[in-house]
Amino acid sequence: GCGGDDGDGDDSGSGGSDATPAETILSDAGLEVCGEAQDQVAQSIGEEGVQNVRAFAVAKDCGGKKTSPDTITVFQFSSIDTRDKGATAISAAYDRGVVMTSGALVVVAAGPNRDANADAVGRAYTDSTGAPVETV
Repeated sequence: GCGGDDGDGDDSGSGGSDATPAETILSDAGLEVCGEAQDQVAQSIGEEGVQNVRAFAVAKDCGGKKTSPDTITVFQFSSIDTRDKGATAISAAYDRGVVMTSGALVVVAAGPNRDANADAVGRAYTDSTGAPVETV
């Protein structure tokens, strides 16, 4: 945790890298992770099939702040079936978010720059994984 960022070594070893795949995609999208965001929607959908939820406060430049009005939330589902059900619930819960799906993931961009962020993240994800991203 605390202190400087000394994790710039090589990331070839599994489990040795500090950056999660989600954080790598965000960085490829030109977004900085300011901090973890609290996501209330994650609790409210309580959908079976959700394996993991990470919510990030993001900005082009956090300016040293740990928060941002813009967030990217990544829901990982156990299967495409549960993802489809989850995406519907998530989409309903985020009335002002951009909800995207790819594989077993649902990615939500929320906040004032949600459209630009969703665009950038979708492109970075497709570049990185070769998997198309669809907007719900």
